[in-house]
Amino acid sequence: MEPLYDRQGRVRAWLQEEHGRIISLQGCHLASIEGHSVYDRFGQHIGWWKNGHMRNSRGAVVVWAADAFGLGVIRPPLLPPPAEPTAPHVAATWQTRATPPAHPARSASWAVEFPF
Repeated sequence: MEPLYDRQGRVRAWLQEEHGRIISLQGCHLASIEGHSVYDRFGQHIGWWKNGHMRNSRGAVVVWAADAFGLGVIRPPLLPPPAEPTAPHVAATWQTRATPPAHPARSASWAVEFPF
């Protein structure tokens, strides 16, 4: 799993890229990535994934992987990641996906709130 960092360089979640899932620090399923869309565990569209980072509905950067590019914001220094969860929980079922809204313009700002 790959750590996903926030605007302060802290690990906020883990990316399970091979399954297209974002996992909490405790190993719970937070979101899934399908194409460029990110959906929460209830099937609601919560953002877009592109070039190793997630943007919210206002185009602000939510989380990013160390190899992300095209952020448009200044990267903070990375803090050491916590230990990976030993056995991530598997999502029991996938909810019906909402239709993604129009893609917003990229913003050169950090998201203040997390959608998951």
